[in-house]
Amino acid sequence: MAQVFLKTAQQKDNLCGPFWAARVLVESGFGAHAGEAIDEDLVASRAGTTLPDPAGGPYIPPGATSLTTYRHHLPIVAGDESGTSPAGLVRAIESLSDGALRCVPLRGRWTADRVERLVEHAPGLGARLIANVRTGCLWGSRPDPDVLLGELAGEQVQGPPADWDVGHFVELAMLVRGPKNALVAVRDSYPTLGWNGHHLQPPRAIAAALLRGDGREGGVLAVLPAKHADAVEPIARDLGLEIGVWDNGCRS
Repeated sequence: MAQVFLKTAQQKDNLCGPFWAARVLVESGFGAHAGEAIDEDLVASRAGTTLPDPAGGPYIPPGATSLTTYRHHLPIVAGDESGTSPAGLVRAIESLSDGALRCVPLRGRWTADRVERLVEHAPGLGARLIANVRTGCLWGSRPDPDVLLGELAGEQVQGPPADWDVGHFVELAMLVRGPKNALVAVRDSYPTLGWNGHHLQPPRAIAAALLRGDGREGGVLAVLPAKHADAVEPIARDLGLEIGVWDNGCRS
C-alpha cells in the first residue's frame, strides 16, 4: 500500500488526462517514442488536447500553482469544449506504446458496487484505471480520520464538501477495505490535494463523479498489456458496463 502513496508531481494546467496517460506509459516501460521523451506534453499533442481561453483561468484547485510552459502548440478553444477526449487518450496511449498497451474505455450507469468491483478486478488484469470524473461530486480530499474510519465501519457519515468542481482525470489505484465498507484510493495530479496528491473516496462518490450530473459523461480507461485486453469484455459485461468512449464535451 505504501507504493500507492508516493509523492506525485503536479500536472500542467488542463493536461490531467495526458498527465496520467504519460505516467502510465512511463511506469509501464515506455519512456520515449521516436527519440522524444514521453511526457504529458507529447501525449497532449498526440491526443489532440485543446486549451481554454486563458482569460477565464487559471483552472486549478485551491493551493495549486499554475503551470503553463507547454512544449507543443495546443489550440485554444471555448472553455466548455477544451480538454482531452477519451478517444484522444486511447489513440495516444496505444500509438505511443506501439500497440503493446491497450486502452479499453468503459462507460455505463455507474454504481458504488460497479466501481468497487472494477477496482477489485484491475490488479488481476494488470490494468491501470484512469477515471474521467466531475470533481464536484467527490468528497473533499482531506476528511477527518473519524469520517474515514466511520465510513469503513459502515456508519452514516458526512464527507467534506468537494475542493473544486471541474472535469478531471484521476487514477483509481486500489481498494481499502474495512469491517463493512471499502474506500477507493485515488491518485490525483495535484499534490496539494489530499496527502501528496492521494485521497480516499467512497465508491458511491466515485460513481456519482463518473455520472457527473452536468449533461456530460464520465468513464474509465483500463490500460493494460495488449495480450490481456480480451479479458476486459467479459468483466465489463458481468458488471453491466459497456465498452466504448463517452462524451465528456471535449473536442479533441
